[in-house]
Amino acid sequence: MNDGGKNDPLPVKSQEQAEHLVRSLVDSLAEEYDLKVDGKTVHKEFRDCFGKEGESADDGRFDLTYAARAALPEPEHGKAIRAMRKRLEAQGYKISGYREDKTKDPWALMDAKGGKDNLFVSVESYMPPNQLVFSVNTPCFLPPGVKQQQVSAPAPNTTPIAPVLPAKAPASAHRFADNPFG
Repeated sequence: MNDGGKNDPLPVKSQEQAEHLVRSLVDSLAEEYDLKVDGKTVHKEFRDCFGKEGESADDGRFDLTYAARAALPEPEHGKAIRAMRKRLEAQGYKISGYREDKTKDPWALMDAKGGKDNLFVSVESYMPPNQLVFSVNTPCFLPPGVKQQQVSAPAPNTTPIAPVLPAKAPASAHRFADNPFG
């Protein structure tokens, strides 16, 4: 039976390995523009992983959300993010959102996903305007030495559903409505 990929093998990493991976990426991006991440601004959160349909397992799988800031004069934000974009693209990331528009808030931002660990990375101007914020979300990781539990697929819906077309198309689901890339 096809389970839609719900039971594909998860990448294996400990929480310490995941944090090191993310911190190394943030540090390397900051160093691309000679910045230093302020360790006092680091916020990290390990959470249990859930599937697209709310599936869960008790095998210890987790993901990590990580954020930190670095000081940088506001006029330099666009130039710094351009340098970081080039580095991420060279590492196999796909840029899903990018903006340099001083009429918007935040005016400088970049979203990317990929690399060998399939991370989601965001860098953007932050208030006060003399900082950049780096955010990274990991995919689900399975702790080393743990057998991955199989998650059963939900039963298919057998009731036919007629499509309902809205009178007006809903607003864009993009992160920024004016940005066609995210």
